[in-house]
This record gives sequence, C-alpha cells and structure tokens, in this order.
Amino acid sequence: MPFFQPLLSATIHINGKEVLVEWTRSAQQMLKERTQPLVMELELYFSCLIKKFVQFHDGLDNNDATRISDKFHIRFRTLTSTACSIDELPKGQRQPPTELDTPIAKRLAPKRIRVDYRNQQWQGEYWL
Repeated sequence: MPFFQPLLSATIHINGKEVLVEWTRSAQQMLKERTQPLVMELELYFSCLIKKFVQFHDGLDNNDATRISDKFHIRFRTLTSTACSIDELPKGQRQPPTELDTPIAKRLAPKRIRVDYRNQQWQGEYWL
C-alpha cells in the first residue's frame, strides 16, 4: 500500500495494548455508504513461516471484534497451522488454522493499522 495521508484516526486497545488505526477519505466515504459493519480481520499466522494476513468481511457476527464506529470493526487473531508442508498446497492456500490460546499470543497486538479503499476494493496493512 503506497503512503497516504490519513484523514481520520482512532486509538483502540487490543490485548491491553494501544493501537493506532488510520483510514483515508475514500475509506471513510465507503464506510458511510455501508448498510452493515465492515470487519477488518488481522491474522498473525504462525506456520512454517510467520505471515500476516488482512481480510475484510461484511457484518461478521463476532463478539471479539473491536468497534471503531458503528460501521467499522477490527478483529486481531493469532493462529497456527495444524501442519507445515508448503509443497502440498496450491499457491495462496494455507493449512487449516487453529487459534493460538497461549499467554504469549494473548499479549500480541498490532501497533498501527492503515485502511484504504482503492480500485473498488478494501486494502489494509498492519505493523507489529
């Protein structure tokens, strides 16, 4: 995601840590037009390698998402794979994940999150 000047920002808490969330004017406009909340799901995925994933969901019924506004929620998850075999999966796929429920995983949180809406799609990234 290229650099942009965020129009809006909010500070939230995930796993007891302060997280800066920034979003662009185009993202704000698209959020206003929504009829249901957008859930930005951030995954820190421990497998053969550590990977970060960002996904967007429409109105995901989820109690563990953090509310930014009535139309924008963020969910952060730490996951691990059930196996590590890169060669067996087609590119872009991953092993079935399972939630990491350890004291260390419960202390992890992003430091900063950015959201944009460009080319008719949501785009986001986060930093640890």
